[in-house]
Amino acid sequence: MNCPRCAVPLGDVTPDQKMSEVRGLGCPTCAGVWLEQKDLERLQEIVEVTWFELRHIPPPDLQAELLTCPRCTPARHLNKVQSDRDRKVVLDACEHCHGVWLDGGELHAIQEKGVASALLDAVRFFMGKR
Repeated sequence: MNCPRCAVPLGDVTPDQKMSEVRGLGCPTCAGVWLEQKDLERLQEIVEVTWFELRHIPPPDLQAELLTCPRCTPARHLNKVQSDRDRKVVLDACEHCHGVWLDGGELHAIQEKGVASALLDAVRFFMGKR
C-alpha cells in the first residue's frame, strides 16, 4: 500500500510503544499512519496528561485535502471525521474497509491532554455533568 498523501510505500510501524501489540502502516516521508478503526479506538484509550498541549498537526488546508483509500480497489475517497478527543484533528476514514489515516502528529494530539483540561474533566465527572 502507498501513502495517501505522498504515494510512497507504507511500512510496518508500532504507532505507540505503550500498546506494542497494535500495528499499523506508516509513511517514512510524512509520518502519517494507516490503522484499522478498532486499533485506533484502542490507541485513543491512552491519555497522556501534560502541562502544555503541544500539537504538531497539519494546517487546516492540508487536513481538508481529499484523500483516496490506500487499501480499496477501486479507489474510494476517505471521509473527513473530526476527532472527539481533539476538535482540531481531522481524521480520514474509509467507510468501506474501516481503515483510518492519521497525518503525522494527529495520533499524539488525540492522546495528549493538558492539565487544565484534565482537571476540568475530573470536576465534571465528580459533579455528574459528564
